[in-house]
Amino acid sequence: MASGTKHFLYNRPEDWRDLGLAEGLQAEERGLVLPGSGKGVYASLALDTMAAETVWHRLRLTANIPENGQLELYLYCSDDPLLPVVPAQKDEDRPTVDDYLAAASPREREKFFLDAGQGPFDTPWDLPLYGFKGRYLWFCLVFHSYGGEELTVESIRIEFPRTAFIDYLPQVYRGADSVNSFLARFLSVFQSIYVDLEDHIDQMPTRCDPAVAPPEFLRWLADTLAVSDQYLWSEERLRLFLQRAVGFYRIKGTRTALQEVIAFYTGETPLIIEQFAPASSQIWRRDAAALRRLYGASRYTVTVLLRGEGRDQDDYAKLYRIIDTFKPVDAICNLVFMNDEIILGQHCYLGMNSRIGGSRSLVLDGASVPSAPYLAEFVTGGTRDEQSAV
Repeated sequence: MASGTKHFLYNRPEDWRDLGLAEGLQAEERGLVLPGSGKGVYASLALDTMAAETVWHRLRLTANIPENGQLELYLYCSDDPLLPVVPAQKDEDRPTVDDYLAAASPREREKFFLDAGQGPFDTPWDLPLYGFKGRYLWFCLVFHSYGGEELTVESIRIEFPRTAFIDYLPQVYRGADSVNSFLARFLSVFQSIYVDLEDHIDQMPTRCDPAVAPPEFLRWLADTLAVSDQYLWSEERLRLFLQRAVGFYRIKGTRTALQEVIAFYTGETPLIIEQFAPASSQIWRRDAAALRRLYGASRYTVTVLLRGEGRDQDDYAKLYRIIDTFKPVDAICNLVFMNDEIILGQHCYLGMNSRIGGSRSLVLDGASVPSAPYLAEFVTGGTRDEQSAV
């Protein structure tokens, strides 16, 4: 049934701006917004089906209406694009409805729909368009907010031509007036449910794609992929992460997984040291006490080193939760943020929080050594003045 209809759809800022006239409203990515207390009026331009005597099918509206807000919907349908006939007015003097609405004030636009159209409707979010027949259709939305909360219309979808379940029944069930009969209206309830289910099924490929899934469905998709602590990720980063999640989980519990996930989250490749690596070196036997304090006493300890510039305790807690998800189950993880300081007995790595430079003049026992090494500059900020010694 869903494939048997066409539709007009307003769900982008350019749709609201280019295909209608707004007063007191803002067209944003999330929809048409009344930002605070007051009133807003939106009048569409003509929706043209290119076929005379089109029988319109259904209107679906998605909106966020607070308790102290109200949304009114009015509709006007006709085969004539000109303004309705006024007594003693010649046809050549009649402007088009679009021209009249463009020149009219918000109050005059609203009055036009009050006088010539139909409405307001009690359930504008799902409205069967019984009795609307004509090539052109116009709609008007009147926003009211009384408590300062914003009112948002996210989308409007208007379907045509009419497709009804009763048209598939034998003539004995349809009668002379099948459009407005009780049976037609009764079946339309089940038809709406059926069509909505069809739409959900049609949209499943899109909803399962992290790049384009709706925000509310994105969280469900993250749950299916066992992504815990979703609040740690922004929507944009979560979309990118879900696209790579299978690859991350394939190597979960390895050093490579930790390195790639941390680099993805922070934008910086960390230095990861597994305790057994320094414990197997000769320097461990010489400075075992200091190295145990830095890298742990257990061979299952992993130390992750990152630059500490611009990071605080909240960043530490969030990053540690992500690391805890991808580290080996029995591993002990130490997360260290390194500062621009060289302190004996603490983590100090050339190229991360220090680097080797060369002095311009250094004299030893009367011999000039122009390129002798010295600690000259911090990578993450700050410069140590060059010094010379005699």
